[in-house]
Amino acid sequence: VIIVADDGLQTLNMSKHHFSGETGKNGSSQEKHGRNGKNYVLKVPCGVVVRRILNWNERWDENEGRVITIDDSDDRDDVYVYDLGEDSHDVEEEGFTSENFEVSSNVENQLEERNCGEEDGDFIRERCNVVLADLDEAGAFIEVAHGGRGGTGNCTVSGRAYNSNYAQKSGLRARSNPGELAFLELELKLIADLGFVGFPNAGKSSLLAAMSRASPEIAPYPFTTLQPLVGCIEYRDGFRVLAADVPGLIEGASVGRGRGFDFLRHLERTKALLYMVDAAGTDGRCPVEDLKILFNEIAEFGDGDMFKRPSLVVANKLDLLREEERNDVLLEMGVALEEAESQCKDVIGISALSGHGLPHLSKEIRAVVEAGERMRIISE
Repeated sequence: VIIVADDGLQTLNMSKHHFSGETGKNGSSQEKHGRNGKNYVLKVPCGVVVRRILNWNERWDENEGRVITIDDSDDRDDVYVYDLGEDSHDVEEEGFTSENFEVSSNVENQLEERNCGEEDGDFIRERCNVVLADLDEAGAFIEVAHGGRGGTGNCTVSGRAYNSNYAQKSGLRARSNPGELAFLELELKLIADLGFVGFPNAGKSSLLAAMSRASPEIAPYPFTTLQPLVGCIEYRDGFRVLAADVPGLIEGASVGRGRGFDFLRHLERTKALLYMVDAAGTDGRCPVEDLKILFNEIAEFGDGDMFKRPSLVVANKLDLLREEERNDVLLEMGVALEEAESQCKDVIGISALSGHGLPHLSKEIRAVVEAGERMRIISE
């Protein structure tokens, strides 16, 4: 089974979640071997992180770059310490003490077995995972499950004098080996140049529709956007900006509230951010407080690196305010901008519905994305 990144896809919506390669054909008479089965190619969007979920008896070998199965039936130098308790039996004849078993730090690091700390002394086995690949470019691929090996059949012993030792070895070679079974976790992190950050119903989808050919669902109520959407902002000289419209955040998103982790992770690959607030406060919200909350959520998420990226602050829905109200809101937001020590130095007032301020915003978007690209090159 092979996973390939396809730039024509944007989501991980799948009709099924179990995939397997084709089964090979059986051999036949006159030493004919059956043909190999065909590979199964699973296409995913660019930006998918592939993780292998390890079973309790599996570990990841860094040197060989593959999963190794720990065979309990073989001689085991690598086992865990765990208390046998008062009901333990005597196992000294097996080479162990009745108090504990030996420990291997290698297996301990791989399996991540932890004592739950309960009075009964039970153990919780937590499955660990290992990152196999980050498919961040179109055409990038990885083999996640290898096919089995076909048996040799009985042709190797035909015409030979019987030899018990040779026959035994031939019998082992004649057996086929099953294919690899793998449990995977696919995490999509959208690849975009610019990420839209804002509360629900701030107008992010309206702005994306006004500046690109994307057609997100737009409605006068919160949480219209349920899945991230990418649109392309094109310029006359051929320059393009991929903008990601992320579903609206709420306070506490940085700690997981309101699927905050699911939405914020799509901003991790962006070069710049665009903070958008509803300047008119149509939902009874204060635009200045909303801006402070957004800054705080981005700064608290992960290691805080996203807050240091080049950014823009946009005050939307100015067409719903009178002239003096616009000036007051922009002034107050500018003060909040200075207090937060953000990478952005100005507040841009627009109306995504009427198109007011969009030409100026378009120029600023290009400038901030180019600045983000320069920062990325310097950091690398």
